[in-house]
Amino acid sequence: MKIAAVICEFNPFHNGHALLARKAREGGATHIIGIMSGNFVQRGEPACVCKAQRVSAALDNGFDLVLELPVPYAASGAAHFAGAGAKIADACGCVDWLVFGSECGDAALLDKTAALLRSPETDALVPALLETGVTYAAARENAVRAKDPVCAEILKNPNDILALEYINALHSLGSGIVPRPVKREGSAHGSAQVSGCIASSSEIRRRMNSGGEWECFVPHGCGETPLNPVEREKFETLMLHTLRGISAGELARCPDISEGMENRLVAAAAQASSLDEFYSLAKTKRYTHARIRRAALSALLGITAQDADLPVPYLRLLGFTGAGAEIIRAMKGSAKLPLISKTADFRDAPEAAQRVFDLECRAGDIYSLLLSRPLPAGEEKRFVPIKKP
Repeated sequence: MKIAAVICEFNPFHNGHALLARKAREGGATHIIGIMSGNFVQRGEPACVCKAQRVSAALDNGFDLVLELPVPYAASGAAHFAGAGAKIADACGCVDWLVFGSECGDAALLDKTAALLRSPETDALVPALLETGVTYAAARENAVRAKDPVCAEILKNPNDILALEYINALHSLGSGIVPRPVKREGSAHGSAQVSGCIASSSEIRRRMNSGGEWECFVPHGCGETPLNPVEREKFETLMLHTLRGISAGELARCPDISEGMENRLVAAAAQASSLDEFYSLAKTKRYTHARIRRAALSALLGITAQDADLPVPYLRLLGFTGAGAEIIRAMKGSAKLPLISKTADFRDAPEAAQRVFDLECRAGDIYSLLLSRPLPAGEEKRFVPIKKP
């Protein structure tokens, strides 16, 4: 048995994800685990398709088992997102490879760049560069450029940036999991361009929202319009309501808030009449749109910086196939964290696990309100792992 893990959002599940699973199997993987974000994603938004539909699509198209990336980490910046995903993969105790898409696809170059990022020399350069008013990402890129311009170019690519975080997270854990990049094919991350039957998640979401053609970019059987879709207008109203009612002190406790950023967000919320206007008013050279979106979402979901820093406390099973049941049996003798398959297991769980699951339940209850047909509270507690042949 050779097990590969993929840290993912599947927002939505598309042909590129199916291709990644196929490439992993061509590389020798016999079993594949997806470590998937739940109701909310790293963009600081609700997932465009419900959790159950995304899990089902993954199990139908190459994945054998899906575990959840809990919301405090799924809605975090790249380092926290990657660190938690790597921790979950390592905690399974049976994963051989971490497979991920990469613009460069060069394992040696990625490894070299990751080593530069964690070097004390790079760390020493970053603070002075931040004083020039650039973002942390730009300061880090410039610090690496001073050492190796070729490696610095890697830091311009969104998938490669996540890849570097994965590599360094595995290094920090002392994990024996081997990073395996797969060169990204087709359209670039976030691009409106398409290549054959491959399109970026953002382009597919744009077409879904505008009524355009998108079904050809997802595997057969995944092209149905979400049965109960999220309505962006509801999310916008709820987010603005939260931001107008929260104090600067409360915002300061959220992840990604520093240097008085909370005061700027409060001022922007008081002036904005739409969510896009709020993001634009709050944005500066230092505070990127992505950082602001995540901070605002954390305020809505009640996630604090302390929550985001909690060590991953469990492995939550979302779905599995017959081959996935083989992984579960392997995990029973090797897992470093408890495997949760039913929510009753949380009753006697440690405090940290209960706190993370409470946040998941809150996120689920809010997500339920954003649907075209709102659902009662408690969907997370009623969730049962999806089983397929």
